[in-house]
Amino acid sequence: MKRAVFLDRDGTLIEESGYLDRLERLIFFPFTVDAVRVLNRAGFAVVVVSNQAGIARGIVKESFVDEAHRHIARQLEAGGATIDAFYYCPHYPQGVIEQYSRLCDCRKPQPGLLLRAAADLDIDLEHSFVVGDR
Repeated sequence: MKRAVFLDRDGTLIEESGYLDRLERLIFFPFTVDAVRVLNRAGFAVVVVSNQAGIARGIVKESFVDEAHRHIARQLEAGGATIDAFYYCPHYPQGVIEQYSRLCDCRKPQPGLLLRAAADLDIDLEHSFVVGDR
């Protein structure tokens, strides 16, 4: 089993910009690429876990969240850093998009995203870490 560092996306990997809805609003911190590369070299799987309530609220399309994650991965790879996987929760109980308007076990701080990543990527949660801005 692997050790992992689970990173929040907004406010941790990239600057907080409210509901990210355009790639031109996606701004990396100056340390992001170096920090992820250090984690890679230390042998950690690096996994992004993020609440994306903007999907349930009808502000952001799920396809854009996927596009943003591909953009993040490409930018990091250009700097020699790798994200092993991206997981996000599209749910919000008061959302306006019916299929996402519900309670779930994947909205942080619930453990659903971590449990799914652990199963998918053979991660040892007891020897892993979570880093976020809150």
